[in-house]
Amino acid sequence: QASRPRGSVCARRVRRPIVHQRARHPRNGAQAGRMPDEEETQELLDVPLRGGGASTSNSDSSDTEGLGRKEEPCGPWRVAYFLMDVAASVLFWYVLLFVYIPDNAVYTFLVVLAVAMLLWRLYRAYAMPSEGVDEVPYTCGLVTTPCGKEMFLVATIHISPRAPKDVELVIDKTRPDVAMIELDDERLDRMRDRPVTAEQGNAVPRPKLEDLQPIRITKRGSEPFTIHAQRALWNAEWTDKRIQGDIVFDECNSYGLTAGSDELQGSIALMQRGSPNGEFAPFALKAHNAYAGGAEAVFIINNSNSLPLNRVGGGSITGDLQVALKTCNCGFPPIPLLLLPQTEGEKLRDFCRQSGPATSGDLQILADNYPRRTIRLRLCQACALMFSGIGILYGVIQCFSVEVGAEFLAAEEAATARGIPCTCIDVDLNRFWSRLGMTVLPTPCNLLNSLWAWLAFPRVAFQVLFPPRDNIDVVGGMFLHGVSFPLKTWIAFLIAGFCASTVTNKILELLGYGATKAAVSSGAIKPEDENVVQAYIMLLVEMYMLPQIYDAVAASRDEAMYQSIVAKSRKMKARRMVVVVGAGHANGILQRARNFGL
Repeated sequence: QASRPRGSVCARRVRRPIVHQRARHPRNGAQAGRMPDEEETQELLDVPLRGGGASTSNSDSSDTEGLGRKEEPCGPWRVAYFLMDVAASVLFWYVLLFVYIPDNAVYTFLVVLAVAMLLWRLYRAYAMPSEGVDEVPYTCGLVTTPCGKEMFLVATIHISPRAPKDVELVIDKTRPDVAMIELDDERLDRMRDRPVTAEQGNAVPRPKLEDLQPIRITKRGSEPFTIHAQRALWNAEWTDKRIQGDIVFDECNSYGLTAGSDELQGSIALMQRGSPNGEFAPFALKAHNAYAGGAEAVFIINNSNSLPLNRVGGGSITGDLQVALKTCNCGFPPIPLLLLPQTEGEKLRDFCRQSGPATSGDLQILADNYPRRTIRLRLCQACALMFSGIGILYGVIQCFSVEVGAEFLAAEEAATARGIPCTCIDVDLNRFWSRLGMTVLPTPCNLLNSLWAWLAFPRVAFQVLFPPRDNIDVVGGMFLHGVSFPLKTWIAFLIAGFCASTVTNKILELLGYGATKAAVSSGAIKPEDENVVQAYIMLLVEMYMLPQIYDAVAASRDEAMYQSIVAKSRKMKARRMVVVVGAGHANGILQRARNFGL
């Protein structure tokens, strides 16, 4: 192991940890060994890791100082890379566009290329010396640092039935300190909203006590006690607000299906969950109805003592639209809502039914970084998702009952069963759409980025076809995952791809059609050249948009996920971690880990 470069990646075998003494000198004004608090962690997630600025957010920078840590090339090396990219790009595009190549030569070249790719992958897979330890899947990469940290990164295909098995195998073989998955809390919560099977049993995670809202209950003549309740996703709109009031249970409106009575004025409304006869009764509607009666907050009695792991109140778009039509309000409900365990909730209801002194509640709304969006924003994002083709792609796949992202739930369940934490590292949808919106604007910077990307295309394409030994083989991994697809998945994937590409094609045609008609009407081009000009406009739009969309969807998220891995591994004092991400993010994260450490 000592002969290998520091920070090297092995795509085949588990390596024993390299133990080094913890650094003793402070870094960034913090004491050695002290984990960052929440504010410091958030700063780590926000600081871009570029050039010299990277060291300020590197979790083990103090451990690797003076050990020859690899950095990104700069100065003359950047100029050399640029000149190489220009030369390779000119040659590549000249041959592709202007040199006539007979069909036989093209087919011969493709066969030779396929054979060369296969031979290179066989060499990668079997030429590495055995270290006498258990194997991990071919789709798994490993980064080790001189301070002894290890990151096993599992590259997956989200619709592959092989992906969950790979994830479970890696977690079982490596026994990490923490598992990390390419989701944010909101998307993970949506995936958890499925029936719990008997086989899962205790592997299903439960909410942590610190994530629940404490409520102090006081009844005159009795000792005060505290109840912990699950929060609604919109509660953070009133962070640090203190709410005090009598708890009122309206027998005539026990489910909160209609506007509250005057008895609720200035009080806390107590209601049953759901509805007696299956009526439409989401949490948001109950909160709106209670507010109409003058309530300050809503307590909901759950139908079991087990609270949901995720925030409550996040319905479907159609459900939120129904609430908006019923309440004439497209924003968040105007008061906070809390879901109580069944036993405590029924105890409060019995107190309210008794005559005598009133029962009161006292709470201070906790801060919450859980992503939240109004129906207005959700509709805008849904339209963008649909017109981009991504929504159509996943929508068609789900119509065929193909499970998407099963590897993430498998990682969480495997980690929970082994008593290790599982955490999310991806950006939330609000940040994702904000970033995407900024990248599609044709600013000078974005135009230069697109030009640079196309100049680097031959080099990047070569690295994908013939991946370096320390990279994950994305093409080979996709082949292995594709072999595991059942026929139903292949049919769904092909139909979804066709539908998504058709929609995006029509949108591009519409853009080109409008610009071409305007040019013809102004006399800038001849009518007989209309189709050619429209094709060139579509091509230019694609050449600009593709690198920018890649930057927003993949590259910027690689950066954010790497920063999250660094910050959360420090906070959890993790020395060995398993990271589960899509194959498109794998090498971007590995490159950052090699350059800047863990």
